[in-house]
Amino acid sequence: MDRTALLQALVRTDSVRHAGRLFSLLGYQPDDAPAEDGAHVVARWSGFQVIASDGAVPHDAARALAKRLAAGARPALAVACGPSDLAFATPRIGAPGITPLLIVPRAEPSALALQLLCELSPRRGDTGLAHALRVAAVLSTERAGEGFFRLFHAALERMVTSLPRQGSASDRRTAALIALTRVLFLYFVQAKGWLDNRPDYLRSLLDDTLARHRDFHRDVLDPLFFGTLNRPPVERSRRLRLGRIPYLNGGLFEPHPAERRVGPVRFPNDLWRDTFDGVFERFRFCVREADEVTAIAPDMLGRVFERVMADGERHASGTYYTPESVVRQMVDAALESALAGACGLGPDAAHRIVTGTVTQQAEARAARAALRKFRVLDPAVGSGAFLLGALQRLTEIHLGLGPPGDAATPCRLRREILQNSLFGVDLSPIAVRLAELRLWLALVADDPTTDIQTVTPLPNLDGILRQGDTLFDPVSAARALGTPAARLPRDVAGTIAEIRAAMYQARGRDRTRLARTLQAVERDLADRLIAHARNAAEREASELIALAAGRDLFGTRSGLTPVQRQRYRRLRRHRAELRRAQRALQDGTVPFFSFDVHLPDLARSGFTIVLGNPPWVRAERLPPATRRALAARFRWWRPSGSTGYRHLPDISVAFLERSLELARPGGAVALLVPSKLASAGYGEAARAGLVREATVTYLHRVPDRHGARITTPQNKGMVGSGTGAVLRRR
Repeated sequence: MDRTALLQALVRTDSVRHAGRLFSLLGYQPDDAPAEDGAHVVARWSGFQVIASDGAVPHDAARALAKRLAAGARPALAVACGPSDLAFATPRIGAPGITPLLIVPRAEPSALALQLLCELSPRRGDTGLAHALRVAAVLSTERAGEGFFRLFHAALERMVTSLPRQGSASDRRTAALIALTRVLFLYFVQAKGWLDNRPDYLRSLLDDTLARHRDFHRDVLDPLFFGTLNRPPVERSRRLRLGRIPYLNGGLFEPHPAERRVGPVRFPNDLWRDTFDGVFERFRFCVREADEVTAIAPDMLGRVFERVMADGERHASGTYYTPESVVRQMVDAALESALAGACGLGPDAAHRIVTGTVTQQAEARAARAALRKFRVLDPAVGSGAFLLGALQRLTEIHLGLGPPGDAATPCRLRREILQNSLFGVDLSPIAVRLAELRLWLALVADDPTTDIQTVTPLPNLDGILRQGDTLFDPVSAARALGTPAARLPRDVAGTIAEIRAAMYQARGRDRTRLARTLQAVERDLADRLIAHARNAAEREASELIALAAGRDLFGTRSGLTPVQRQRYRRLRRHRAELRRAQRALQDGTVPFFSFDVHLPDLARSGFTIVLGNPPWVRAERLPPATRRALAARFRWWRPSGSTGYRHLPDISVAFLERSLELARPGGAVALLVPSKLASAGYGEAARAGLVREATVTYLHRVPDRHGARITTPQNKGMVGSGTGAVLRRR
C-alpha cells in the first residue's frame, strides 16, 4: 500500500464526500449511496458496508452510528469524519458493553493508528461475515493493551532486578509494582487534566529534573507522592514547587508495608528515563474505559494481574483474567437472583429492575430500599473485575430508578455504593493493590470537577479490600468442626462497622488514629473468639479421652469407635492451630483475615451476593499440607473412596462451599467454575450439597476462547472451559 497516498487521503477526508477515496486505497469497492439519518454508504466488500457520517465530535458520532447499525444487525464499519480526526467503530451485535473506537488524526497519525487503519483492509477470499469479524478484532481494545502491558511487564522486571537483595522476593516485586502503579495512576490523572492542567506534566517533570542533574525518585517522586498528593495544600511544604496538584488521599500515596520491609525504594534516573520513554510516553491514556482503541483505559488494568505474576505463581494460584462480557452477564444474573430471593421482590420485578424497565413508583421505591441493603463480596478479588462490574451495574440501576439528578450524581452514587455495598478479599497483596487502583480510577473517571483545588479526595479502601485467605482462618474452622460458636456482642460488631465507615473518608492523623483503634478492637475480638473455640475443643477432647478410658460392666475398656478416633485427631490438630493463633495475637495485631473478626457485622447476617472467578487449581498442584487442611475444613473437598489425584477436587470446589457459607439465605452465589464440576467424580459431593442447599438460577458456558484456562505443557492439569453458575442459597 502506498503510504504517501494513504496519508494524503487521510488529510483530505474532512467529510463524507471524500471518504470513498480513502477506502478505495484500503482495497474496498467505492460506493455512494444514502443511508438513514444523513449517513452514506461510501464503500463495501462482499456484503460488508462502510457507512460514514460527518460529526463535530467524531468519536461520539461514530459510536452513535455503530449503535444504530447494531440494532439492525448489519455487518458494517461506522466512520465519522471530523475537523481533525476520523473515528472508526464496529457495531456490537448482541454483545453488551462499550463500543471500542479507533481514533486516527488526519494529520500526523501515530504509527500504531496507521498500522491499525491498514489492517482494516479486506483480504481476498474473505466473506462479508469473515471480514466483519476481523474488523471487530482489529478495533478490540486488546491490541493497545497487549503492547502496553508487554512493555510494562518488562519495565517491572528491570525494576525488581535493580532493588538491593533485602526482604523477600515477593516484597521486592510488590514494592517495584507499587512504584510503577503510582506513576501509571498519575498518567490517568494527567489525562483528566488534574496535574497542573498540563497534558505533559510528568514527562516535563522528568526532563527538567534530569537537566538539573537531580535524583528524580528522591527529589521529585517522593515529595510528589508523600508530601503533595497525600496532603491538603495547607499542610504542604512551601519549598515544594510542583504546580497545582490535587489532594488525592487514598492508600496509594502512603508507604506500603512491603516498602518498609524492603527499605528505601528508589530507582535510578536511567531506569526512570527508560521506563518513561519505553512505556508511558509511547501510549495515550484516557480515564473512561474503552474510550479509544489506541489509548490505554482503566478497563485494561485487569490484564496487569496476569502479566505481573510470575508464570509459576499464576499457575499455582489459578489466577486468570475474566473478560468484561462474562463479568457483566454474571453480575446481572446475580443481581436478578438476589433481588428475587434475598430481597423478596419476585422474579418479574427483579427482571424489570435489572433491565431498567420499571414503570411503577412503588416498585422503584422498593428496589431502591433493597439495593441500599445490598452487600456484595468477591472472595478472590484478583484485579477487581467483578467488583468493578457490580459497581457499574448498581450505579446504572440506581440512576435508572430515580429522578434525573445533576451531573455529579453518578460520581456521588459510585462513592456511596463503594463504601456501603462492595467488599473483596485476596491472598495476593499485588491483587489487592491493583483492585484498589481500578476502583479509585472508576471514581476519578466520573468526577466532573475541573478546578484542581476542589477535587474530592479519594476514599481509603482499607476496610473494603482486605489481603487474606478466604478459605482458612481459625474461627471459621472451629465453626466447621462443629464446636459451639461464641456469642458475638452486638456492640463490638457495631463498633467495628462504625470505625470502618469512618476510615473510608478519614484523612491524615484521623485515619492513623482510627486504624490503631480498629486494630485494637479486632485483636481483642479475635482473642475472645479463639479462646472460646479452644476451650470448646479442649472440653470435647477431654470428653473423648474420658470415654476411651471408661470401662463397661465387665471391666473392659470402652475405647473409641473409628469415627470417634478420627474426631479426636481432628480436635487435636485444631487445638494446636488455635494455640498458635493465640500466640500470634500477642504482638497486638491479627495476623490472619477472618470475616468474624474483620467484618463481624456482615458475617452475622451474610452477604447478599458472593461472586467472582475463584482460583482453579487441581489437587496435584497443591502442597500436601494444603490438601489435608482442605479435607479437614470442607465437606465437598474430601476425596471419594477411589485413590489417585484425579479423584481429588479442584480448589474451586472449596471456594464454592465457602461462598455458600458466606451468603445470606436467599442470597446469590455467582462463580465461574470448571465445567468438569458438573460431571467429574470429584464433584459428586459438591453436586449433592448443592441439591440440598441451593437452587441453580443461571448457567452460562464460557467459550474456550474467553476462558484463558487452556491446557498447555506449562499448566498441565489446569481445567479447560468454564461455566458461569448463579445459585440461590436456600
